[in-house]
Amino acid sequence: MSFSVSFNLAVPSGAVALASAGLEPGDNYETLVMEACSVLSDAGGGTFHIGGFGSDEWPLDVAYDLSAFMEQLPSLLVGVRDRREVEVDLYSQGIERTLTFRPSGDLVVIHCDSRTNWVPIPGHESIARSELVAMLSKLAEDFARGLKVINSELSEVAPFERWLEGEV
Repeated sequence: MSFSVSFNLAVPSGAVALASAGLEPGDNYETLVMEACSVLSDAGGGTFHIGGFGSDEWPLDVAYDLSAFMEQLPSLLVGVRDRREVEVDLYSQGIERTLTFRPSGDLVVIHCDSRTNWVPIPGHESIARSELVAMLSKLAEDFARGLKVINSELSEVAPFERWLEGEV
């Protein structure tokens, strides 16, 4: 099992309802992500997946864990593209893991540090930088597409509207 991350919204046809967000002028990115994850969670049918380090499926939810990851996605993408070390802190209770992404030529070595009894085996994994960028970009696009599918006005807000166009 190697590192993977994804979001999938499997809403049954006919079950889509208008999801409304409480947008305020000047809402910052983190606030928008929290609101987006809340409406995606409320819509149901969504799954946030991270696998790797000896576990095919980490026990994650859309409302909180996806929000924690998405809050850090822009800096993660910039860091990976710029070949800089970057950390993602999955701080929610029960998960409590830090992923450190370190460039190594055309690869990115991902180190997983657990702050619970769970032990990552192996403690680090490697992935091609281009594959990781593609995976993270797809995550952003699928996230934005999920907002569009549930008719959330958030799908028309930056950066989500750009993500829908594949500009991640």
